[in-house]
Amino acid sequence: MLRCVVHSARNLPNVEKKDRHSDPVVTLSFKGVKKKTKVIKNNLNPVWNEGFEWDLKGTPLDASSEIQIVVKDHETMGRNRFLGEVRAPLRDVLSTPNLMANYSLALLDTKKQNTGV
Repeated sequence: MLRCVVHSARNLPNVEKKDRHSDPVVTLSFKGVKKKTKVIKNNLNPVWNEGFEWDLKGTPLDASSEIQIVVKDHETMGRNRFLGEVRAPLRDVLSTPNLMANYSLALLDTKKQNTGV
């Protein structure tokens, strides 16, 4: 079983107009299986503290395994707007005795520039 906890994000870009802020939501993808956090309304520094699990079906992780993390601004009408993405390599998990690792990852925009943490 692969377990992942999405704790928080900081300094997300604001794509809303006037005095509103983005409504961030995170989508995690591992080997084609997607999981999604709840939407945090009007917040550029959201805290989710949500856990997710993927059943590995007895297949061990390898050094090239990774989780893709995409943060978007949730829209009730129309498409969600991209805020940033990052890939979390799981090789660090494999190199620890308790098979756990904590990450602080910089989100990147479509031009691979830092957009938040």
